[in-house]
Amino acid sequence: MMVKSFRMKALIAGAAVAAAVSAGAVSDVPAAKVLQPTAAYAAETVFSQNNGASGFLTGRYDVQAMAPAMFNWSRESRFAGNTDGTLKWQNDIRTTPQNGAGAVIDGDGTVYLHSRDGEMKAFNPDGSVKWVTGNLGKTYTQSPVLGTNGVIYLASYDKKIYFIDKETGEILTTVPLSGGPSSETVIGSDGTLYFSTLDNYVHAIKPTSKSTWTERWKLKTNGVVSSVPVLAKNGTVYVGTYNYVFYAINSGTGQVKWSRTTSNAFKGYPVIDKDGNIYAGNQDGQLYAYTSTGSLKWTFPLNGFSSSSPAIDHNGNIYIGSGSGELFSISKNGDMNWSFYTDGPVRTAPLIDATGTVYFGSDDMKVYAADANGNELWSYQTDSNVVSSPQLAEDGTLYIGSYTKLMAFGK
Repeated sequence: MMVKSFRMKALIAGAAVAAAVSAGAVSDVPAAKVLQPTAAYAAETVFSQNNGASGFLTGRYDVQAMAPAMFNWSRESRFAGNTDGTLKWQNDIRTTPQNGAGAVIDGDGTVYLHSRDGEMKAFNPDGSVKWVTGNLGKTYTQSPVLGTNGVIYLASYDKKIYFIDKETGEILTTVPLSGGPSSETVIGSDGTLYFSTLDNYVHAIKPTSKSTWTERWKLKTNGVVSSVPVLAKNGTVYVGTYNYVFYAINSGTGQVKWSRTTSNAFKGYPVIDKDGNIYAGNQDGQLYAYTSTGSLKWTFPLNGFSSSSPAIDHNGNIYIGSGSGELFSISKNGDMNWSFYTDGPVRTAPLIDATGTVYFGSDDMKVYAADANGNELWSYQTDSNVVSSPQLAEDGTLYIGSYTKLMAFGK
């Protein structure tokens, strides 16, 4: 009963802060009170997109979920991992993740994952199957996203976005798309969904109920949008394309605010710091740091292509993988803190827990955990490339996927 009461108070407090930030009543919540991960927050189930150093627009995600989205947040969890690399369970599920796509976790511990066989599977925390919904489109897999209304939003390669009831797996409605999706959906402060398609468009649609929606706008870019859209606190949508262009778009109108051209494609998704600076990896082997007005602050050499999405911790350090097999920790000034070597490209987005431990996977078929100084804590050998990005549950269980399995690590 005490735990229930504490969690309810945390939810109410978190919701109040989120509402105040969204309304503009709070411009900078003190990190020590709300955003910075501490041991006290390990008991909370309130999801926050921002830590003390990140600057994402608060969207209408299910804040009672442990991890309602894979991207469009700092990827610094409020939870501490509870694993020494011991495998709790694994389940055969084939995936071909787009940009490190993977699982999301509900408030009761249910884990949702899209398979390349066209199925959405809901797993109980013990690994048993809760429900399966089929015929959702095959080929590449995207991360599902949990909204505030009990709906899962899934972009699928059969040119549809599915609205799915998270409790039953029932398909509530579908949104027809002009092309297959090149990203998962992200959710804005008013519930608008932003996503991109392979016919070079960025879209904004607004759900009006659990089964209805309206189109707000769509923007034609110069090429396929290869990164997941992210939303900054100032209402800007950032995306990168295979045709070497990085765009800043007004989320309300769909008009381009500015764009910058590089020498290769952007993949993964950018992260945003509290000052509005944007960090994005590129296939040319550089991490780019732009200001909110499009000025280039600095670049950092990654020693190989980058299809990994970065994470940002509460001190402003950026973590990103490279085709060289390295995971880098880079200061907000563009200096290297450390690098960690693996024997294959690191394509997954790293995840930072409340103790500073960093979790990630590699094409060398291993899952890794490194401490805040870049020292290996443990690794686990799998049977195929680790390509789905990790997520943490409240009890410290780590979920991460390979091409063939969803794995749960914990005690």
